[in-house]
Amino acid sequence: MKPTVKHNLKKRALRNDTTRFPQIECNYHTVALPSYRGGCLQPRFRSFRNISREYFRTEARNEFRAEAAAFVAIIVTAVIPILNNMHALADFLRAVGTL
Repeated sequence: MKPTVKHNLKKRALRNDTTRFPQIECNYHTVALPSYRGGCLQPRFRSFRNISREYFRTEARNEFRAEAAAFVAIIVTAVIPILNNMHALADFLRAVGTL
């Protein structure tokens, strides 16, 4: 809990004492952690190299597979119209060549 400020405006107005601070109720309680014994936290990874190695070993592979599949889908959708245009251009050149 945070400390709360008690304002007593009537008494203040009667005393006309503006230099005093308001009274503060300090019933602040800290959070108790029953399993905490005050030791240092031991990190799972000791360096950035180990963090990146673990990332590329597990998470990056799955993301790479998903991105590679999306890339292949984009390439396939782009290649089909290009092949159709090449076929139409070949037909056009055959028709113009016979004139």
